[in-house]
Amino acid sequence: MSGPICLEAMVATLLLERADFKCVTAAADGGVLVELTDTGTLRLVDRAGRYAAALEERAERREAWLRSLTNDELVALASSRPGGPEPDVVAEGARRLREMMERLQPTLQAMRSLGLLGDAR
Repeated sequence: MSGPICLEAMVATLLLERADFKCVTAAADGGVLVELTDTGTLRLVDRAGRYAAALEERAERREAWLRSLTNDELVALASSRPGGPEPDVVAEGARRLREMMERLQPTLQAMRSLGLLGDAR
């Protein structure tokens, strides 16, 4: 394995029984070629479905966690990662900004109608 180790990565394990594969071949680059039988293919598809459901549940939990953060906590999280914030953190920040702008629209309209705010378009 090359590159940094991501501690947040979810790991999946697939136990293949002898009836699940025809042969296993090691590649020069460290990869592994596994020729599956029909039984092994069905087992892999079943496990992939379970893994996808677990990933979806994890994403929903993270989304709920991000929504629970205060604005200050979200900004701190966004600025704490070298290379910039993760996409879901940016998406949550953008969602909050859109929500704030929607709530400010009546006030901005009133200020424009009173001549207190120019039309800055």
